[in-house]
Amino acid sequence: MIDRGSPPLVPWACAALKLLLHLPVLSRYGYHHDELYFIACGQHLDVGYVDHSPLVPWIARLSTEWFGPSLAGLRIFATLAGAAAILLVGLLARRLRGGPFAQLVACVSMLVAPVFLRTGNLLCIPAFEPLFWLAASYLLVRIAEGDDPRWWTAVGSVIGLGLLNKHSMVFFGLGLGVGILATPLRHHLRTPWPWLGAAAALLLFLPNVVWQIAHGFPTLRFLIDLNRGTMAGIAALQFVAGQFLYLNPAAAVVWIAGLAFYFSSLGRPYRVLGWIWVTVFVVLLLAKSKIYYLAPAYPALFAAGGVALERWIARRGTAWLRRATIALLASGGVLFAPVSLPILSIETTDRYVTTATLGAFENVYELTGDLHGMFGWPERVHAVERAYRALSPNARDGVVIWAEGYGTAGAIDHLGPALGLPKAVSLANSYWMWGLPERPIDTVLAAGFSQETLERVFAEVEIVERVELAQVDPDNREFLVAACSAPRRPLPEIWARNRPY
Repeated sequence: MIDRGSPPLVPWACAALKLLLHLPVLSRYGYHHDELYFIACGQHLDVGYVDHSPLVPWIARLSTEWFGPSLAGLRIFATLAGAAAILLVGLLARRLRGGPFAQLVACVSMLVAPVFLRTGNLLCIPAFEPLFWLAASYLLVRIAEGDDPRWWTAVGSVIGLGLLNKHSMVFFGLGLGVGILATPLRHHLRTPWPWLGAAAALLLFLPNVVWQIAHGFPTLRFLIDLNRGTMAGIAALQFVAGQFLYLNPAAAVVWIAGLAFYFSSLGRPYRVLGWIWVTVFVVLLLAKSKIYYLAPAYPALFAAGGVALERWIARRGTAWLRRATIALLASGGVLFAPVSLPILSIETTDRYVTTATLGAFENVYELTGDLHGMFGWPERVHAVERAYRALSPNARDGVVIWAEGYGTAGAIDHLGPALGLPKAVSLANSYWMWGLPERPIDTVLAAGFSQETLERVFAEVEIVERVELAQVDPDNREFLVAACSAPRRPLPEIWARNRPY
C-alpha cells in the first residue's frame, strides 16, 4: 500500500512528458478535414448537430475567438485533455493502491498508445473521451472504497458532460448499470443518490435531447445509416485484432492483467470497472463498431494492470522486470509513433509503414489516411478563389459555392474569407441543415465533385479549375472546380431529396 500523503510525482511527470511530445509537432501538418468541419460547426453555435454532440464545436469556437486562425491554438485543447487524462490514469492507479511503478506503467501505457498519440495531436471528439471515462472511473473507486453514495451525483455530472462530448458515453452508462447490478454497489439503489446522479446526467444532456426531438433525431438516424454502411464491413476478428494494434501490442499484457485484476479477489471492491469494459466490448463487437470506439475504456484497465504487474513483480523479487516492462512499452510506442504523430514527412511516413509492416498493406493509406487528410486544403481554396475571381462582378452577386464534402466546405469557410470568398454550402452532415442562401442563385461554383456527377445535376457544366493535389490520398488527387447553371431540378428540391440521414 502506498502513502497517499506523498505527492503523485510520477503522474505529473508523465503528464508533462505528454505535452513535450506533442507541442513540437502540434502544427507541423495542416488542418484535418474534421477540424475544419468543427470550426464551421462552431460558427453555427448550437446545442446539437447532425453527426455529433456539441462540445467540440464549442471548443473550436473558443479557440478561434482566443487564438484566431492558429492551428496550434486549435489543437492545444486536445493536447491538454490528453495530458490531463495521463495524470488521471496515474492517480487512478494510485487510488487502486498502486505504488510509483504501477503509476508509471499505467501512464506509459496510455502515453505511447497509438490511438491516444493520434488524438492528442488533433482537435477531435475522441481526444476528450478518456478524460470523462477516467474521471467517472476515479469517482466510482472513491464510492467503492468509502461506500459513500453521495459521490453518485458527481459521477452523473461527469457522464452528462461526457454525453455532450460524444453520445457513445451512453455505453459507459450501460456498462455502469450492469456493473452496479453485478456487484455490491446495487445496495446503493435503495438510496436516492444513484438516481440523483442519473438526473444530473440527464439535466446536463437535456438541451441536446430537446434539440434531437425538435429535429427528428438526426443523430440517431445518421448513426443507423453509418452502421449499415461503413461499420457493416468491420468483421469481429478485425475489431478484436484492432484493439491490440490501436493500443500498442506491447501494452496488451498490461490491460489484460488489469481486466484480470478487476475480476480477482484483490480487485473485487472495484469490479464495477471490469464490468464496464466487458459490457462495452460486447456491445461494440455485436454492433460492428469502429475499432477505436472502445479506446476510452482501456485507461481504467491500464491503471489496474499497473497495480497487478507491480504486485506480481514484487512477489518474485526480480527488479529487472520493472525496467524490462517499461522498455517494452516504450519500444512499442517508438515503433508506432511515426504513424501516429507528424514526426516525419508524409512521404517518409508512408515508406516507414511499408517497411515496418513488411509490405503487408497494399494500400498504406489504410494506416496513414488521417495524416494525408491534413494536406491540400489551401490549394483547394485557392483553386476556388481563382474560379470565383474569373466571374464578372455582377455574376458574383448570384453565385453560390457548393462543396462536395464538409472538409472542403469547412476549408472554404475558414480560409476563404481572407481571399474574399463567400461561405460555402454542402449536402454533407450538418451543412445540409444550414441549407442554401435565401437570395437568388444564378451560378453554382461546384468544388470537389466529379464532372460526371455534376452533369447529372446541371445541364450546363464548365470545368474552370483542375488541380493535381500532392500528399493527399490517391483517390483525392484531382480537384475540380466547375461553373454550373441550369439545374435539372430546383436547388431547394435537390436539398430536400438529399438529406444525409
